[in-house]
Amino acid sequence: MYLHLGSDCMVKNSDIIAIFNLRDPQSTIYRDYVEKYGEQYEIVDIAEQEAYASCILTQRVIYLSAISSLTLKKRLEEGWSRRDFG
Repeated sequence: MYLHLGSDCMVKNSDIIAIFNLRDPQSTIYRDYVEKYGEQYEIVDIAEQEAYASCILTQRVIYLSAISSLTLKKRLEEGWSRRDFG
């Protein structure tokens, strides 16, 4: 299965390590993690000039998406697939 992250970008579910909520002003996990390990990743902006809502961490790539972490979580739980977007 694949997760649609927005902007025609899909990631294999098994490649996802974590999804961070970037809209929570009290959450510093993304900033702290990127400051410490950011150079090890390719950072891909798929927000299409919108505000970032979530960060999706995989083995080699950090995706910045305008789709909320809660919506992405629902998509994972409901098993959305490529056929739902085309």
